[in-house]
Amino acid sequence: MKMWRQLLVAGLVCALAVGCESEEEEAVAEETEETEEVAEEVEEVEEEAAALEAPSEPVIGQLAPDFTLVDENGESHTLSEYRGKTVVLEWFNIPCPFVRRHYESETFEKIIAEHGQEDFVWLAIDSTWDNTPEDTIAWREGIEREHPYPVLQDPDGEVGRLYKATRTPEMFVIDPEGVLQYMGAIDDKPRGPADEAENHVVAALTALAAGEGIDPTETEPYGCTVKYDEES
Repeated sequence: MKMWRQLLVAGLVCALAVGCESEEEEAVAEETEETEEVAEEVEEVEEEAAALEAPSEPVIGQLAPDFTLVDENGESHTLSEYRGKTVVLEWFNIPCPFVRRHYESETFEKIIAEHGQEDFVWLAIDSTWDNTPEDTIAWREGIEREHPYPVLQDPDGEVGRLYKATRTPEMFVIDPEGVLQYMGAIDDKPRGPADEAENHVVAALTALAAGEGIDPTETEPYGCTVKYDEES
């Protein structure tokens, strides 16, 4: 009888142990499944966020298309890395007379001096197909004054086409949240003089600083055509 009771107890203990082990395995399986489902949901959200972070064209009121370019000195610049700062993009071309006029009258330097602040970035972009970093450096050395911002090199025109830039100079103003707030001409006088023109970039920067609406947000750019590589 004693032997029988020992066998019965042993059997019950074994059954309970198997049952507990089975329940534990089921719990682990359910937890694993839930974790995988959450991971899939997170991945979907991240993909949606990435899509929002990378618009395929410039649209006022939306995030400015992200890009990475190197300047004439080989330093890399990624637009999204400047999040938290106001960014001005200036499409640039060394021989363009419209560009030269503004550089000779120091239009851009004056804007930076009067409206730039600590959280402010100005980037020139050269999408001319045959321009080289050496050309940009030689141009800098020949104008007898320093410019406080880099000229990003875009010889294949990838970023220029991304922004649908057609003229030099053509301007884009991006707020600290990375949202495009203005795009178009630098001012309303293609033939100058600049000091008698209504400067659209100044108006946009002033409105941003005051927390006011920008008007206009878009204008027709003027200047030389961007010299894209037709084969790229």
